[in-house]
Amino acid sequence: MGERIFITGCAGYLASSLIEKCLGDKDVEWIGGNDIRKPGIVGAGFNFYELDVRDERLSYILKENNVNTLVHLAWIFNPTHSKELEYEVDVKGSENVLRSCKEAGVKYILYLSSTTAYGARPDNPPEMEEEYPRRGHDKFLYSKHKAIVDDMFMRFIKENPDINVCVYRAPIVLGPNTKNFLVSFVKMPVMFAVRGYDPFMQFIHEEDMRELLYWSIKNKPVGVYNVAGSGLVRYSDIAKIFNKRRVKLPEWLIYPITEILWRMRILDFPSAVLDFIKYPWVCKTIKFKETYPEFEIRYSSEDAVKAFAEGYRRK
Repeated sequence: MGERIFITGCAGYLASSLIEKCLGDKDVEWIGGNDIRKPGIVGAGFNFYELDVRDERLSYILKENNVNTLVHLAWIFNPTHSKELEYEVDVKGSENVLRSCKEAGVKYILYLSSTTAYGARPDNPPEMEEEYPRRGHDKFLYSKHKAIVDDMFMRFIKENPDINVCVYRAPIVLGPNTKNFLVSFVKMPVMFAVRGYDPFMQFIHEEDMRELLYWSIKNKPVGVYNVAGSGLVRYSDIAKIFNKRRVKLPEWLIYPITEILWRMRILDFPSAVLDFIKYPWVCKTIKFKETYPEFEIRYSSEDAVKAFAEGYRRK
């Protein structure tokens, strides 16, 4: 049997790019996916299901189409003003995906987690390995839910040894097609920063992320891995790449101002996000490199930021 693939959250730009790659592969026998909106660019041969990730019919769809590989990408990345909705989609949706895979007999699950699951905290080590606790961030729901679902996957792996699972903890994916709340950081005349802090950061280029997911579908790696572009970038370096002046404000001022503007729907992110440009959350990626040396992440973290900047300027 050839590859029979299902992708949750298939309308996202990363998922759409992955779908196009898979459609050109003769070994892919069938490919489908679900989302609450139709993907913008997909070729003939893609089977779209307008379905919420929490919908219990997912199990039936997977079983009916003999899906053997599932890629879980459904998630609310951009902050919203509904904690309930984010929890339902991120956490309850992931529960439904795992339950559906087990019921339908899916043999391989590929999940894109995030290095934000570790949380941005003052006591983080310079580099966090895969065994480091996923503490998330209680007030940045993307991070909090990534930690919860990451632990959910760890339990699932232990309880279901007959199902092969791969989890990638990746930093923020950047590139010329980036469309998320990070644009809010760079669209202002200046880039605001927390005075006294300029942490190192990691990123991964969207092309590398797509190629890694595609390679994983083909080669079926198993395990939990931190992945990122090589090198580190300081927050101040991002400002330089975008030719923006950094305005450094004290904590007592920047946090309440950001929170007020968020609650007034003027800013696209809450004040909790500021911790991620204040504290370290860098991860060690040597485990994946040593386990699967045949796959190479081509772009550095700096390359990813520059590609993001070039794409932003063209818009």
